[in-house]
Amino acid sequence: MSTQAIEIDGVAFHLSACSEDPSLSERALKTGLACLREAAEEAAGDLDLISQGSLDILPRSEFARAAMEAARTAVHAGHPDHSVAAARYALAGALADGALTEMEGVGPLSSAYVVSGECGAFSIKMDGVLDVPSELRSALWLEVVHGLRPGVVKGGVAVAGARVPAEHVSGAGGDADAVAIYARSGAEAALSAILVADSVELSGTAKRQSIPSAEEIWDALSKGVRVLSPLREANLVRTGVLALRGRGRRVGTIAEDRLLRFGVSEWR
Repeated sequence: MSTQAIEIDGVAFHLSACSEDPSLSERALKTGLACLREAAEEAAGDLDLISQGSLDILPRSEFARAAMEAARTAVHAGHPDHSVAAARYALAGALADGALTEMEGVGPLSSAYVVSGECGAFSIKMDGVLDVPSELRSALWLEVVHGLRPGVVKGGVAVAGARVPAEHVSGAGGDADAVAIYARSGAEAALSAILVADSVELSGTAKRQSIPSAEEIWDALSKGVRVLSPLREANLVRTGVLALRGRGRRVGTIAEDRLLRFGVSEWR
């Protein structure tokens, strides 16, 4: 396994490639790093454009275009609002997707990932193992991957909510402790995670209580599921996990007993 961390414009990315041929792992990692640097530089000029909050734009970068396409699909699926925070998070996912694709193009890898904070893309052969450095092993995205295995071998995972530091997801709202999304790409997972997390909202009465009632918590989580469901029908989401105050909802197939760090004692 070859791993490396890189910081681009204040954003940290972790890359890993594993192959039976160590030299192939190193070449794949170098390719991914080069792609990530070039793609991030190309996409930097589109950040202001994305931050305007309009869907009627055509970014120059293919990665920014991927982020905006995910946003348009969400709107077509019935989500009424365009979230600037979601589009920006989707851009981080799109960068991870692009770098992972380039790494896999070098040769056969048993596993690989590109992750920024709690958002990234991964690929694992059926008999492969997604190993990570010790400093990443408590990450929620990794716990989601473990919950999806062994059936899921490729895609994107992103987490939003109060458990995710602001430097990883800026501008996100909602009351959820964590909303994790598995999707076919990091861009789609990231955008959907923000949209669903924003919708998990306790009532005004519940927010004034030091300990909201169980019914209020389930109602807030149900709001998130109502936003998640049409995104899943539009193929933006494959699996979703929502957590708030020790209670959780899941949509799709995932092993609940492997999601210990989500702090959920009761699932629905």
